[in-house]
Amino acid sequence: MMNSEQIVREYDLGGGITARLRDETRHYFGGYYHVRIEVSADIPLAASPFSGLEEYQAARRLLGERIRFRRVLEKMAVPEADIAAARQSLLEAFDANVLPYLSRPDFPERFMRSEYAKCLKSSARR
Repeated sequence: MMNSEQIVREYDLGGGITARLRDETRHYFGGYYHVRIEVSADIPLAASPFSGLEEYQAARRLLGERIRFRRVLEKMAVPEADIAAARQSLLEAFDANVLPYLSRPDFPERFMRSEYAKCLKSSARR
């Protein structure tokens, strides 16, 4: 019944960035379901957050042309009769908590810097 992934909402965040909310609800066990909404947005890498051309080129090598922002909102073991309410609750939580963060004018630059720092940290550990 609930096995098809579908986009339930899209938000234009400006700057060519679109956040997509995809319903990935699956049967869990018995009459219960794993209600899951995946949030994703592809952020085009830009030079502006980096301290110069050299750092930007290093970031491109590590991160590529686009960086995917991804969050999962989920509720486990939801009875079939409660799927719609659980989904609505997750969407409301997104609107209240994640959307304001994604809508900040400095979100793309902060996200790029953060992901670059994570890559540097993980490559230093190797």
